[in-house]
Amino acid sequence: MCNTIQKSYKFKSVLIQPNGWVFAPLPSSLKIEAVHPFGRTPIVATIDNNSWNTSIWTQKDGQSMIAIPKKIRGSLCKGDTVKIKFIFDHDRFV
Repeated sequence: MCNTIQKSYKFKSVLIQPNGWVFAPLPSSLKIEAVHPFGRTPIVATIDNNSWNTSIWTQKDGQSMIAIPKKIRGSLCKGDTVKIKFIFDHDRFV
């Protein structure tokens, strides 16, 4: 988006690992409408000055979460608290 200031969203989350992947659940107060199939909404996320292109995944029960890859989380693991900032990646909404 050219010359557009995007709102950033910030939250703290306790990392979970339900199936081998490590996720940061979004707070229930932050509702995200999925824009792609499988409940996916493209974002650019940041933890500790490390940014990456990813998606928010919204499950059928309404819970939304962000997968945190090993290269981003480093030594962080299940049970650790992280501060996450993200903006919507409107260029990938198409």
